[in-house]
Amino acid sequence: MLKSPSLFHRDSLSLLVTRLTSHLGSGFAKLLTMLLMTVLLSACASEAAENYTISCWQNGWRKNANDKSADIFAIETNRYAMTLDVADFRNFTLGRIGKQLTYEQAVSPKSAPFSDLPAADLLIEMDVDGETYRANACEAGLRNGVKRLASVRLWESGRFVQHYDFLNLDFKSRDGKSLSCNTRLDLVAWPGSLTFNLIVDGTLDCSRCDLRIGVKSEIGNWRQEASIKGPLKSGQEKRVTMTCEIENDSTPTAEVTVSVVGGPSMPVHFDEQKNCYVATVENFRRRGRKQSPELREYDEFEITVSGSDVTTPVPLLIDMRPPASVIGVCPILCDEEGQPMGIPVQLSKNWHYRPMGSYLMAYAMLPTTERTTYRMRMVYGFYGTLPSASHSQLCLIGYGGHGRWDQLAIGAWGETICFDMDMSLVDVAITDIRTLMTRDGIKGKKWGWTEAGWGGDWLNLRDARQPKFFPNNLKTAYVSHGPCLTDVRYEGFYGENHEVGLSVQVQTLRTDDYCRTFQNLVYTFEQDVDASKVWLYKLGRTYTYQTPQIDYGNAAGLIEGREVPSDLAKGELFLDNVELTGDAPHWISFTGAAEAGATRSKPNGYRALIVRRFDAVIGGQAYANPTISCPVHATDPTNLDLELRPPQGIRRFKKGDRIEMDIELITLPRVADDYYGPNDGFKQHLASHPTSWKTTYREVSGNSLELDVTGGRVLRNYPIVIQAEASEVSVAIHGGVGAVPIQFCGLADRSGQRLFQIVDGRRVAFDQSVHGNDFWQVDFDSESNTYRITYNLPLGETEDTEWVLVQ
Repeated sequence: MLKSPSLFHRDSLSLLVTRLTSHLGSGFAKLLTMLLMTVLLSACASEAAENYTISCWQNGWRKNANDKSADIFAIETNRYAMTLDVADFRNFTLGRIGKQLTYEQAVSPKSAPFSDLPAADLLIEMDVDGETYRANACEAGLRNGVKRLASVRLWESGRFVQHYDFLNLDFKSRDGKSLSCNTRLDLVAWPGSLTFNLIVDGTLDCSRCDLRIGVKSEIGNWRQEASIKGPLKSGQEKRVTMTCEIENDSTPTAEVTVSVVGGPSMPVHFDEQKNCYVATVENFRRRGRKQSPELREYDEFEITVSGSDVTTPVPLLIDMRPPASVIGVCPILCDEEGQPMGIPVQLSKNWHYRPMGSYLMAYAMLPTTERTTYRMRMVYGFYGTLPSASHSQLCLIGYGGHGRWDQLAIGAWGETICFDMDMSLVDVAITDIRTLMTRDGIKGKKWGWTEAGWGGDWLNLRDARQPKFFPNNLKTAYVSHGPCLTDVRYEGFYGENHEVGLSVQVQTLRTDDYCRTFQNLVYTFEQDVDASKVWLYKLGRTYTYQTPQIDYGNAAGLIEGREVPSDLAKGELFLDNVELTGDAPHWISFTGAAEAGATRSKPNGYRALIVRRFDAVIGGQAYANPTISCPVHATDPTNLDLELRPPQGIRRFKKGDRIEMDIELITLPRVADDYYGPNDGFKQHLASHPTSWKTTYREVSGNSLELDVTGGRVLRNYPIVIQAEASEVSVAIHGGVGAVPIQFCGLADRSGQRLFQIVDGRRVAFDQSVHGNDFWQVDFDSESNTYRITYNLPLGETEDTEWVLVQ
């Protein structure tokens, strides 16, 4: 595979075609040229995947009242990094990145280059009738209170683009006089550029106003001005835009067209404020087809890029208002035949902000060879024959908080689970938890929102100084948005002094039975900690649920099932530091829990937690069995929380202690009539075992898979991850429940592979397509320069199956 996309240019490719035609004839030359262009496009795809941006708050978004650390906003890309103190814009840094890292490597906070960045000067000025006012802070830097950073709003954040705005800039003249006018700084970061928009949207009685913005730094100097005739009126925005092109790489000039596949063209323009080409899709009319309630159809757009230097990917935004469903949507970039290419597409969205309505912002960096045509496929409820999976940043503007909030969905009919990563709304990591394909009885409504009990958290520590160790320097990498298996990484620290390192991988899957959220959590103690309170993982803080039963067990089955009395007191420990004995996986189920206190309840089910692996080394002692406690969160009705606690009541941790957990959170309907999905095996189980711990144990035992692999290595048992080492990889699977994800890594190409199932000794091609080429997922690994391909295997009908991937 070509390692560097800069080895070819379109002119040299044209010359090669001419020479091949004269020597070999037009037919063979055309075939060889297509092959060369495929190789070149693959190399350009490598460059697109190597580009990334990451944003974070160095000292955290939410803090304890006694934490007086500065509020430092930071951006890191594969080209440069910057920091900005929201209380003092004079504390601004900007510099190039020295060590080149991949996207997945850069998410580690220990790789952060922020401490070594050179100081720079950020100039934001307004001249009003000859008097100069300069902004050295914004509202977030001047306010007090735990939610002061809500005045910095996160619009879009993902692999390619970080888009924030800083509200109510504090303009002062040299003698300290304030300027009263509604202003904000809008910031858009791409991997190779940083765009500042100074925006005035307020009443200002003046005859003339000059807006000025500039940056002086070691990597370049930039400056822009705009003159405005006064007076300024509210609602009539005025602005000046400045883009800092890093390393003098200007945004490529290209011709970009976007049209509906088989339909009309969409308007495309270059937007200086976002420094990219923008295709506007408003009030999209899906001619000739009616959208089904289960959203099985796609929206597909043909994108053609030409006239660009092939070494520089073209930045494009599909601004879609509204998508067919904003709740569950996953954009996939395909080739002209509709085959997934593995070129990432950033997924950002919002359904809270009334002035814009529900919208999808899909960002891409498109490699091109002379003239290149892509197909952008917007997947909603189903991808092929199964409900799709998606995980993305959800903008909270219009709702509150304005920090990083991530939302997962299986299908497009409600959230699966949400994570308040900045804790901008609440002080825990896990918020909304819901069920899949659940209704209220046999005649209940389908394809709508559900409940399964609210809330939860990852590590929680309290000591004499910090009431809660809040996360900080938390960086996020959206490795894959879906649609077969999502993959998002979070890394940072807990505690004001970085006492504990945090590393998390969150995934969900394409399936048609029930929700599963996989969470691999690693806590590494960087310092000694003496905690007065601690949990390692929590489910709870639900007010409207009733917990009639708690069941827990291990790989062999049920350890104990206990009915929950109705006369417990709030705060009472129903279970107190109970170690789960026996072999992993260990599991806990809120069997039969139901919404009981809500005025208008949605269709609902209950939660269960599976600890597939618990690996802790504390004080030199190794532990493999989790410990649980169940405090009463609320009464009338009685509702329990679940906490995973350190073993043996441990509260003291030493530097170097490490805790790692593979956790699977599932949500389940209580009875067969509440489930309307097509999975017959699951439906039959519910009919035979209504409201039973056996439903949780079915997932525990059924997906404790045994694998026998030829032509590759097993990297993970569930979800299955296999490193391919031969042109054919055979996988024999014992067990399996639901649509089990299987991912093959280390593939040299994204196409040409086929997956077969061995049935009665014969190879039968695996095919779940509905609209063509729509049942597998492709991701590009820029570190190894190879592809990852993911399928979802329908297991459960037979205990043993065999599969072969042929490259």
